[in-house]
Amino acid sequence: MQKILRRVATAERVAAKRTKAKDLKVFKKEKKEQSEEQRQQISMAREEFAKAKQAVKDDWNLGPLAPRRDIGEWAGAKGAIHETRYATYGRITLAMRNRRCQWAGGAVNLNLAVGDRVVLIDGPDKGRIGKISRIDETKAEVIVDGLNKSNLRVQAELRGENDPPVLNIELPISISAIRLVHPIKDPETGITRDVIINQLVHKGLIHDRLSGKSRWSRIVPGLNVSIPWPKKEEAEYKDYKCDTLRIDVEEKTFRPTLLRPPFPPSVIDELRNKYSRFRTRHEPEYIARLEAEEKAKEDRKKLMDTMRTPLQELHRAERANKKKKGKPRLTIEMLEKIGEVMARNMERTRNAGLALPEASTTSTAADSSSSSSPEQPAAEAPIPPPPTESNVEPSSSSSSPPSSSSDPPSSSSTP
Repeated sequence: MQKILRRVATAERVAAKRTKAKDLKVFKKEKKEQSEEQRQQISMAREEFAKAKQAVKDDWNLGPLAPRRDIGEWAGAKGAIHETRYATYGRITLAMRNRRCQWAGGAVNLNLAVGDRVVLIDGPDKGRIGKISRIDETKAEVIVDGLNKSNLRVQAELRGENDPPVLNIELPISISAIRLVHPIKDPETGITRDVIINQLVHKGLIHDRLSGKSRWSRIVPGLNVSIPWPKKEEAEYKDYKCDTLRIDVEEKTFRPTLLRPPFPPSVIDELRNKYSRFRTRHEPEYIARLEAEEKAKEDRKKLMDTMRTPLQELHRAERANKKKKGKPRLTIEMLEKIGEVMARNMERTRNAGLALPEASTTSTAADSSSSSSPEQPAAEAPIPPPPTESNVEPSSSSSSPPSSSSDPPSSSSTP
């Protein structure tokens, strides 16, 4: 038993080692691909910065003789960035996301929500305040309305005829480059003003097992002030001329009667297969098609009947005659004949059983005479003829009782 346990433990260690090596190989491969993509982005950004600097130098040194760079793919997109630089490629690890969201309570339970007012502490819009419009938790980035905007070049294949080649949109911002702004009342002066919150923690974390969601409160450590979550704005729906009014939707337009089925045929076709064999009502075209198929099968059978050989026709006729005659039945005459044959066989068997004791008595007498006079030869006993119906009669003096008619014939009876 100990040997088996050692083998199992060894196998588990080997399997764990292989799994760890496989996971490490996959991790290294993904990390390599991610680093290559980031390196390409950085090289592309450096190339664009170098071209922009060179363009400024050419405009300053050459003036009107400076070469034009807003032609070809970049026609009308001077000063814009490439579309591949809009979003960061690759995946960010959990450790990197936690470092970015350290001030907001971590990346798992982030203390930020859509609608929060934040201030930028890095970038060209440093010090400006805006609302969060979208949060990308996989990359720990947010998009703030009206801040960190840039001109993005749009390819000719992706824009319409009248669309401009440049699109001014907000670029993602790392969560580490923003801070929460919330109005807090000063207990000394009683004045409420916006305060930049540099740290948030969780309090009262509750996890719902049924829905899989968690809820908690966010607290400013030290001050013990609870920051309420932003209220979700109700979606506004715009009415159009093609919209159906509620009064028209709730109006009962279908009233079943005895003159038509309770469901329209189109609804029945949706609930049950149109060509199902369990349906009791089918379309005339479907019924006609099935009848045509059955008729084609019958015609094929008739055609095969005309192609039979004479021998097949003879066998077919014989089988038909046998079917007409039906199963054979025993008549009264047949039963009487069978009874006579059975009685004759039983009588023959009984007579053969009576002849056997006489033959045994004769052989016993011959043996006794030969033993009394050994010098004289014994006379040969006459051999009786075989029993027949004429020379054998039943004897009532026999020691054995006569067999009844119900006894079965013995195996030694002669036919």
